[in-house]
Amino acid sequence: MEQWSVSGAPTYDIGQRVSAKGLPQISVKTIVRDSQNFIWIGTENGLARFDGRNFEFFNTVNTPELGSNWIEGLFLDDIGDVWIATRIGLVRYSNGEFSAIASDLNGEPVQLIVSSKKDRAWAITTSLWKIQKNTLQKTKAIAEQIYHPVYHNRHLWFIDEANNLLQASVGASIDIDCRYQLGLTTPVDGLIVKQNAAFILSKTSLHRFEVSSANCGIEKIERLDDLEIASIHNSHSDGIVAVTNKGELFDVDTSGSGVRKALTDYLDKAALMDDGVLFDDNGTWFLGSKTKGLHLYWPTSVKRVGQSQDISQSRVWSFFATEGNLYAATDSGVFVTNDGEQWRLLISADELEGNSAYSFFTDSNDYWVGTRNGLYIRSTEDAFSRSDVQLEGLQINTLYADENVVYVATTKGLFSFDGMDVSSIPTFESQSVRSILKTKNEVLWVGTEAGLFKKENGVWAEVDVLNSGNIFVSSLLEYGDGQLLVATYGKGLFLLDNNSWQAFNVKNGLPFQDLFAIQIRDNKLWLSGASGIASIPLSELGNKQLTSDVILRDDGTFSARSDLRCCNGAGNHRTIVFKDKLYLPTLEGVLSVGDTIAPMHNGQTTITGVYVEGVRLNQKYEKLNLGRKQNAEVDFSVATFSSETIPEYRYRLDSSDWVYAGHREEAFLAKLPAGETRFEVSSKISGAEWSTPDSVIFYVEPHWWESSLAKALGLLATVAMLYALYLHRIARFRRRNELLEARVKERTLAFERVNSELKIKNKALEEAALTDPLTGLYNRRAVNSFLPNLLSIVNERAEQHAHTNENSETCAIFLIDLDNFKQLNDTFGHDKGDAVLYNVSKALQLVCRSSDKLVRWGGEEFLLVVPSINKGDISKFNKRLHESIENLHIALELPTSITMSIGVTTLPWDDSAVDARLWEHAVLIADWALYQVKNNGRDGTSLVTASQEMVLWPDWGVEGLSTAKERGLLQLTLIGGNSRF
Repeated sequence: MEQWSVSGAPTYDIGQRVSAKGLPQISVKTIVRDSQNFIWIGTENGLARFDGRNFEFFNTVNTPELGSNWIEGLFLDDIGDVWIATRIGLVRYSNGEFSAIASDLNGEPVQLIVSSKKDRAWAITTSLWKIQKNTLQKTKAIAEQIYHPVYHNRHLWFIDEANNLLQASVGASIDIDCRYQLGLTTPVDGLIVKQNAAFILSKTSLHRFEVSSANCGIEKIERLDDLEIASIHNSHSDGIVAVTNKGELFDVDTSGSGVRKALTDYLDKAALMDDGVLFDDNGTWFLGSKTKGLHLYWPTSVKRVGQSQDISQSRVWSFFATEGNLYAATDSGVFVTNDGEQWRLLISADELEGNSAYSFFTDSNDYWVGTRNGLYIRSTEDAFSRSDVQLEGLQINTLYADENVVYVATTKGLFSFDGMDVSSIPTFESQSVRSILKTKNEVLWVGTEAGLFKKENGVWAEVDVLNSGNIFVSSLLEYGDGQLLVATYGKGLFLLDNNSWQAFNVKNGLPFQDLFAIQIRDNKLWLSGASGIASIPLSELGNKQLTSDVILRDDGTFSARSDLRCCNGAGNHRTIVFKDKLYLPTLEGVLSVGDTIAPMHNGQTTITGVYVEGVRLNQKYEKLNLGRKQNAEVDFSVATFSSETIPEYRYRLDSSDWVYAGHREEAFLAKLPAGETRFEVSSKISGAEWSTPDSVIFYVEPHWWESSLAKALGLLATVAMLYALYLHRIARFRRRNELLEARVKERTLAFERVNSELKIKNKALEEAALTDPLTGLYNRRAVNSFLPNLLSIVNERAEQHAHTNENSETCAIFLIDLDNFKQLNDTFGHDKGDAVLYNVSKALQLVCRSSDKLVRWGGEEFLLVVPSINKGDISKFNKRLHESIENLHIALELPTSITMSIGVTTLPWDDSAVDARLWEHAVLIADWALYQVKNNGRDGTSLVTASQEMVLWPDWGVEGLSTAKERGLLQLTLIGGNSRF
């Protein structure tokens, strides 16, 4: 399974992904697209097929036909077969089957494969080879040495050793038609043929020649020598692109005008110059490099604004717009822009006493800034001042102006402010209020983290939304003739129309249910949330099933997006339309969404692999003979490279009902019957119609009793039996019952056996999903599997201690970080770094007890949870942890000791009950404790104990926790190591 990391390119004007870990090896040597739109990548350690999301890896272990893992070249012929040139030979891939070509190419690398018929192909090295019946034979049809061969319009074009351009027709044989003298005195470095023009790269200059096949004439049209060109490549729309020696990319006009247009600089110049392999597929660029893996680039409407400005480094929480200005509330203060591009800091965090701006509102006279520590107000001329002591220490989620009052929504209730006095509204006491909206019919709606409320005719009332219980209302929006849209975090979207509620979730087309904000633009409803950005046509809201378009996916499908985190917060103005663009907050600046660009390159549904007993069948996926085996696994996919939407699938056997598979790209077939069974699979994307299915026929050889002769004999025996049973009626019923019971038992046992196998496979998959592949420890995802049981143990023990007044036992959380690990990696390499991580994990495991949970938290960090430990033993346990790695550097041949910094905290906090929220805060405290060790010399451990008052603490950032320590709510103790406090 491939893993993404975000490209270093400075803009989101086009989508970007970079992948190295998903490839069999980081050095990309060749790229080709097959007839099903899959991208094949050849590396120095194997072959990969890529569908835009996942890599399928082929090497000499799972595909012996390759013969070698060093892939020199990949080629697609006219009939759709992929040819793989390895270091030692040639392999053909056709509809699921790899076939090795018996070959001895005298060590000459394959430059090109030409094939227009199934039984006839040509391999071009510096010589010409004929391929027939999986054998290779050198031919003397072309006596010249062949360089830079190109296949175009059923003709082979190439350069000979004398710098002449040769044209040969390709049919049953290859015959030279024309020889063109170029008159070049420098060696040719590249050749591309377009219609009647030949583009030739020679010593950094690009030459264009017009050729005439009718009379073998040639005319030099122009020389493009104002650029120092390193290589030339085909592009979409029958064009040419040139890469300069500086890594610049230019689009070369092929019409003869000589125009060169510099392409945008989103392509990684370092990768282009790093033996780059460039492939353009109708606007989607694939760039392979020697040391940086595979890069993808494609057009998108999403853009990060203000790239070089201060706002790009700020955590943005909300917006507010006037007719001419757009304001953004951030941790750096409040920024303003009048065009969406140039942002200036209007209000600094210093003016807010160092607090982050979380919400914002302005009228003609005043600026209102809601922070995580109260409300600040100033006139446009004066300095800021706190508004009211009631709001001090509260996070201001939303500010909403209504006639002569401003509603202030906080984490501890809803307040009204008339400019003089702040009044608390009792209905919302201690509730976290997120969103406020007054509709056309004068009803005031309020969304909280626990439900939806409305004020009608002066009376507040809670609204029951389809018996949904407590719902986290994140955003409210009115549209059309008074329809109300209610976005929630966790339960999707609700629509109130004519006093009737309708719910939308992932089951009826909503792309994701954890919504932060909703907004309307261009007759579309725009959704933003923890999983990304999507749109739905407003006309669809009257339907039971929605059709959505995902614009940016941030749900883990592309794990590189984990540091993008679009989008933030919940409440009013978490997304906004300003001058026809949609603006959204992220942890690193502002994203804008312009005109939507339709996704391209959706391939056809394709069966990519068939496995029997875990072994991939190397047969053509037309009719597969399984012998007597009746179980099979079928993998399938759709190649999509510029779409954020994931395909959905369905499959069936013969003409049975379709089975909906969702996004799962595999089907497990059990107990296939004797004879032929057709498997079909189809897909759809973004609510489109189901595609034409791909299919394969499975043939299971029958047992003797399933043969035609056995069936005929059985029929005769049945007739005789019926006659005998007619005479012996009582015996007939007895024997029939016995036969039926035996068949029921046999099928029941078969079902139980298959079910057992599926359970074993599912368990193995679950364990693999929760395990770190390098260390074998739990991974971060595994915490969710054992956290409920852990919290239950902690709370039960706390209740027991409450009755016995005994509280010596506690749960300890150790957050461990290896010191100077990046320096170790940079100095000794990543292999040594992986060895250190592996050996440290084994050393820590030796210290742990069976009930302890050791987790690879990320990078060089480990999380160790000790469910039960005497408070007085924490220091001893910590010492054993440090001692366990003291001598590891000797075995690993490192010059200095490996050390680690540890932050420790405990649960529960006095008699507070522990839940998932308290757990997360405890981990943040351990991280803060670790931070203190890092800042004070490393190689040590600090223990932080929290008082019960921390349950209500609002600010869990580094500064907030430091403040809690200063107030005596956190106690920091050095319990071992060399750290200095």
